[in-house]
Amino acid sequence: MSGRIFVCTTCNRYSPPPPGEPTPGSCLAEAMIEIEGGRKGSVAIRTVVCLNNCPKPCAAALREPGKYIIRFSGLTANDAPALLEVAERYGASADGDVPLETFPADLRSKVAGRIPPPVRGALPPVPEHGPVHDPVPALPGFGP
Repeated sequence: MSGRIFVCTTCNRYSPPPPGEPTPGSCLAEAMIEIEGGRKGSVAIRTVVCLNNCPKPCAAALREPGKYIIRFSGLTANDAPALLEVAERYGASADGDVPLETFPADLRSKVAGRIPPPVRGALPPVPEHGPVHDPVPALPGFGP
């Protein structure tokens, strides 16, 4: 199975490049795509508008259904080979819980978070809501 990595192309939102120049996040994505041989390599590289990590750009995240989410911050285009290496290990793992010790040394300090997958049955069922049982009453003039 291949890994899947999402890269923020908005980074750095607080210090945008001059007009016509790519953002540092776009440079990171392009570096990974070039190394991976376009989007046909073993790691799927997806670009997104924002990963909500603006205070510590550039951001990327490893994410697949049913697996841990691993978020990175403070990345540069020089981190592309290391990110692809971790993405391959992530894709090969059953649950995405790749040990930090297996990450390239210079990438370990750039892990911003590890979010476990949701556990089935951990949340109570959502109650049925309708016009009669709506927990928020309609404002005068806006309801039935």
